[in-house]
Order: sequence, then C-alpha cells, then structure tokens
Amino acid sequence: MDKILYHGTFLTMDESRTEPEAVLIRDGMIGGTGTLEEMKALAPDGALWDMEGHTVLPGFIDGHSHLSAVAYQLLIANLKPSPLGTCDSVEDVVQVLKTFLETHSLKPGQWLLGMGYDNSVFPEGVHPTKEDLDRVSTEIPVAATHVSGHLCVVNTKGLELLGYTGDHFTVPEGGVVEPTGLLKEQAFLGKNGVMQGPTPEDVVKAVGDASELYASYGLTTVHDGKVTEGQYQLLKGAASMGLLKNDVVMYLIPELAGQFLTEQGPEALAAKGYENHLRPAGVKLFLDGSPQGKTAWLSEPYYVVPDGEKPDYRGFPVQTEAYVMDIMRTCVKNRWQINVHANGDEAIEQMIRCYQSVLEETGSEKNLRPVIIHCQTVREDQLDRMKEIGMIASFFLDHVYYWGDYHYESVLGPKRAARISPARSALERGVSFTLHQDSPVAPPDVMGAVHNAVNRKTAKGRVLGAEQTITVMEALKAVTVNGAYQIFEEDRKGSIAAGKAADLVILEKNPLTVPKDELREIRVLETIKSGDTIFRL
Repeated sequence: MDKILYHGTFLTMDESRTEPEAVLIRDGMIGGTGTLEEMKALAPDGALWDMEGHTVLPGFIDGHSHLSAVAYQLLIANLKPSPLGTCDSVEDVVQVLKTFLETHSLKPGQWLLGMGYDNSVFPEGVHPTKEDLDRVSTEIPVAATHVSGHLCVVNTKGLELLGYTGDHFTVPEGGVVEPTGLLKEQAFLGKNGVMQGPTPEDVVKAVGDASELYASYGLTTVHDGKVTEGQYQLLKGAASMGLLKNDVVMYLIPELAGQFLTEQGPEALAAKGYENHLRPAGVKLFLDGSPQGKTAWLSEPYYVVPDGEKPDYRGFPVQTEAYVMDIMRTCVKNRWQINVHANGDEAIEQMIRCYQSVLEETGSEKNLRPVIIHCQTVREDQLDRMKEIGMIASFFLDHVYYWGDYHYESVLGPKRAARISPARSALERGVSFTLHQDSPVAPPDVMGAVHNAVNRKTAKGRVLGAEQTITVMEALKAVTVNGAYQIFEEDRKGSIAAGKAADLVILEKNPLTVPKDELREIRVLETIKSGDTIFRL
C-alpha cells in the first residue's frame, strides 16, 4: 500500500528539494516528494502517516564497523569502562570475568572471553597481566581484548594453548608477545582458530540481535569489515534465516576476494544488489594498529612511549611493503574497491604510496574509491594526494570524546592530538569522508558521531582542535549522502528523492535547530527500511 508521510520536517539531503511538505512511499521506494496535495494526487488511496512534527532523514549509512564482531561481543563479558560498562580498573576486569564464569556454562575447549577494557582510564594506566587473569582461572583459557581490538591479555593457560611458553616460540609477522601476557596485533589476531568462543549457532542468532541494535540507532545500511570465511558463512546463514534487518556490505580479507568478488568493478557488485540484505563489496586490509593502544604506525615518536620501548618508538607496520603492493595490484587489476585500516600517518603514507605506485604501474584511470579507514593522523599534504587519487576518508570522531584526553596527554601530545580526524581540512580540499564508530569498539550511535564531529569535545570537556569542527549539515551528509557514495550506491540511497530506496530514520528533534551540545541526546524514534519499520522506540 502507498504511504504518504506528512506533518514533519523532511531533511532530504537532496539539494534539488531540501524540505518538502510530504513524502510518498511506493513499493519500498520513494515515489515522490512535494506538497501534501501533490502526493495525494499521485496516490489517491495512499495511507496518511503523521510524523507528529518529528524530523525525517534518509536512513543512516555506516562508514565502517564489524557487524559479526558486535554479535560476538553480545555473547562475551563486557569489559568496557563507565558509562558503557563497569570496568574502571584492573580489579573490575578480574571481577567481571569471575562473575561471567560463575554465571555462564562454557563448553569443553571454550575460552572465557571478554572485550572492551581500556587501560587509559584505569588509575594506574596499566594493562591487566597474565597473573591478573590467572586469578580468574588457571584451568580455563582466559582472554581479555582491549577496547581497540588490537591488544589482548591472555592467562597462563591461554598462552600455553597459543604456543607462547618457554624461551623460544614463533610469533606471526606483525605481532608482539610481551612477558606480561599482553599480545599485540597478529600475535592474537592470527590465532582465532585456537581461541574458541561461543558456538556458531549462538553467534548466528546474535547477528540478528546485532542487526536490531544497529537499527535502533537509525542505521539502514551496515558494514562488516575484515570478513573471514567463517564470518562470511555466519552472515550468509543469518541472512538466509531472515535475521538481517538492515543491508550489510562485506569487505573481505584478501584471501577470500577471488572466491566471492566474482563481478569486476564495485558498480557491478552494487548493481547486482543484496541477497537477503547481504552483499560483498570489496577487500579489507590492515596496515597498523590503534593510537590508544599505541600500536598505530606514526612518523614521529609517541608523546609518552610505552614502558619498555625505546624513546624513538613510533609503533610498527603489520604488513610488508611487498605484500601491500601485491594486494593493491590485485585489487586495481580486478577493479575491486579496497578499504584500508590506517591510523598512523606512516601507515597512511604506505597506503597512498603503494596505491599511487600501482596506479602508475597499471595505467589504471578508474576511480575505485579506495577508503582509508580511521585516517586518524592524516597530514595536510597527505589529504592533498588523497584528493588527486580519489581516496575517501572514513573518520572515527568518537576518538575525540572517548580518548581525546589520552591522545592529548600521552599518545600524541597537544599539537598532533588537535588534528586527529581532520574533517574540516578534508572538506576544504574536497576529500569525501564518512563517519563511523568501528563498532564494537564504540556503540553504533550515529547521532553521537555527528555530535563529536560538530563539537570535538573530550570526556573532560576539552575542545580538541576547534578549527577542525564541521557544521551539523556537513556531519549529516557524511552519514547519508557520503555513506552511499562510499559504497557505490549513491543512485539508490543517501537522500530522500524519487526513485531511491525508502530507507528513513525518524528523529525526535531536528538536528539543525537544537543546541549543538545536545545533538547526542536526540533519540531515534523509528527506523524504516524499504518502506517497512525495522525499529520503533
């Protein structure tokens, strides 16, 4: 049945018709926008849908996250600090893990897993140790993953199962094992087959719960970055069971690309559409770690180097130059879009350098819209080169709120910290950018991302780089129009216009008229996917 939305403020993101009086939904698509009388003329039998004065925008489009990891996190111990959890010290981490073990039945061989601890807020500022986790259990392997997802502490039993005991053991390239039981990057990321968690059946169901969580924040299109074969099958299973409420684009690890990216060109992949709300979109590659974990690869040393590191410590790469060149060469030749995780400016430099070299080597002139994910410490000169190549930046502005003070005081120092995620500089150069929360690192709270991009205020109230703030409308475009452009779906998503999908979010208040320091308080009242409600408060 046709539906006519009226009595609301419609922020269409369509410059040809910015605030119509009414919107027509027909067969899951936008049938038209205009006055209420015009829409009634187009659909005489259309059902009238009163927006009751609320604000309607295009459905939000995720810039980057990990849907399957969000599902996984719903099943393990929550080690996040206040206000997202209760772990504000190492002792809190130990007690939460103990309680989880007492209240959950683990199957034989299953690890006790937790995620989200943040040593930057602990009174001592130190990570938990293997001895701390041995207090939870000496018989069951225990692992606590850092909020960044780039560090993990494992107890003695876990280290034994991973093969990290004695004086001589092999660590995967791009990884570090510290005597305290702290594992960095590939030291644990490359061991997923050993660290057994919840059963696949439980995780498949949790994917549906995670999809609903995203919908509750107004997201109608979601990312899953760095999809392994196991995660691919997991998502396919959830999709076939009808558990996905939002569209999900998958960015695959390089080893899977040839198997599942059968159509050449991101336009072809987008045009093929979704199967049960799921489709592959491109390749995901990691080049470094995280700034708050002090594993991001910088060109200059950390402001306060980690204990045990040399004064010139500046993080490290996780891939060889030859490997990065090979992956990018494969992507360009096959016309695959690539999303590259790069936080530090040296990792960003590697991305730009290698991609530019491959373009010159192949003579390719096709703009495949390569994306630098996070792009935290990108420099002005690098933004200039990104513009020339057609690279997109996806900024994690929540870093300003959650870790801005830590960046200012310990990670980067005042000068560099003021420039993290430089959205204004990107705008001035015409570099397209999106916003994301890297969920499960932070909740997929889109209005929170908008708030942080507009205000750039830390948890302690410090304004971090006022010159890099952007307007509310610019931030809203980043999570709608620009989000659609990033995934080659700008012809069917991102704005409220005739012929596009009826993906909408209804907000309690108008972001353009509320005080900017109240943006994060705006509630999502309803989320609509292809004309049907997938969330209602």
